[in-house]
Amino acid sequence: MNADSPIQPSLAPIARAAKAFGKALITAGTIDPAFAATLRDALGKGKSWLRPEHRVGDPGRYMRHLLYIDPDDEFVITAITWLPAQQSPVHGHYVWCAYGVAEGELTEEMFRAPGALLEPMGTRVLRAGELAELDLGGPIYHRVSNHTTKPVVTLHIYGVSSSTITTGINRIYGEE
Repeated sequence: MNADSPIQPSLAPIARAAKAFGKALITAGTIDPAFAATLRDALGKGKSWLRPEHRVGDPGRYMRHLLYIDPDDEFVITAITWLPAQQSPVHGHYVWCAYGVAEGELTEEMFRAPGALLEPMGTRVLRAGELAELDLGGPIYHRVSNHTTKPVVTLHIYGVSSSTITTGINRIYGEE
């Protein structure tokens, strides 16, 4: 990309697609259909972006590894490691989010909150190479869990600035 924001070469296509996706979403309210295909490609064979340090987890909670910050600070790319039995809280997103599974098998439970109570919408198991539904920062919530005995690695793209990566992504249910 540029000298100020180096990128692992195999992630360059997804960074370009994320840039186009974010611009189309903000300026025209449209969704670029090529984005999902490019993310799926990044999850496919030969994931040279996935290094040993991205498989390192934290026993206390899932671990986010920052892979790339857009030079215009419009999005970030992260790898998240989920050790066995780890799960996120029930949450939505303040920003657009796209992700898929690079290694392992992750369970995603979907909810909506039409009022004060959460209403389950279904559960899906995502395997390596599969994408979750795109989240445009809407009213849908989910909980992501590793129900297996092996670590899981996911690749996430968030439409967030690097300065708010720790506070500007997740909208925890019940804490809004």
